[in-house]
Amino acid sequence: MKEYVRPIVLENEDLAEGVYAASGDCWSVSAKSVQEWNGSAHEFEVSAVHSTGLEHISGAFTVRLTFNDTLTDAASDGGSCSCSGNTVTVTRENHANAYGSGDRVTFKVRVVCANEAATRAVSCSSATCIDCDHQTNVQGGYD
Repeated sequence: MKEYVRPIVLENEDLAEGVYAASGDCWSVSAKSVQEWNGSAHEFEVSAVHSTGLEHISGAFTVRLTFNDTLTDAASDGGSCSCSGNTVTVTRENHANAYGSGDRVTFKVRVVCANEAATRAVSCSSATCIDCDHQTNVQGGYD
C-alpha cells in the first residue's frame, strides 16, 4: 500500500450484510534467524499474525523483508519470492478462504549474500506486511 487513506464507513441497519473496510494493516510480521548456514543459505522463519480486530476473506498477503546486506538470491516455501538489493518480497496465497482474528502463519525464507561469511552474518532488520488481498466477509463477523 503506497498511502494510507482512512476509509469512510456508512451503517445502514435496514441491510442484512455488513461491509469490511480497512487500511491494509491486517498482518503483523516478524522474522528470526533459525539457521545461519544450511550449506548454501541463511534461513529465517517468518511469522505473520492476523489482527485480532479484523475479520475478512483474505486471498493473499505480501510481506517485505529488509536485510542489513545486499542479497544475491532468495527463496521461500511460503509463496512467490523475489529479491532486489537488500529486500525480499514474498506473496503468500492463503490456503483457506477466510482468515479471521488472530490467525497465524509461518514460513521459511532462505537468503544468500556474496559469500559464505556474509551469508552467515546477514540479519533481517525489518519485516512488514505491505499488502493484503481482502474482500468483504459476509459469512460472519466483519469490521
